[in-house]
Amino acid sequence: MTNVACFCGCLYSFDSGEGPCPDCGAVAVIRTQARRKTSENREQSEPDAVTAGASPPARTPAPSGR
Repeated sequence: MTNVACFCGCLYSFDSGEGPCPDCGAVAVIRTQARRKTSENREQSEPDAVTAGASPPARTPAPSGR
């Protein structure tokens, strides 16, 4: 069960992924996304640039405007 507050000020609940406001008819939609597996993005053992020893990019000083 999902409890929502509509912009019109109505408070209502619904069981499915969406539910219309009983007062004004606006529809609230609740979406969930399954968590991605870490292996889909990259292997856990794969080091990123920081842990692999790469130096961070050099910073260029901003002009002082003088």
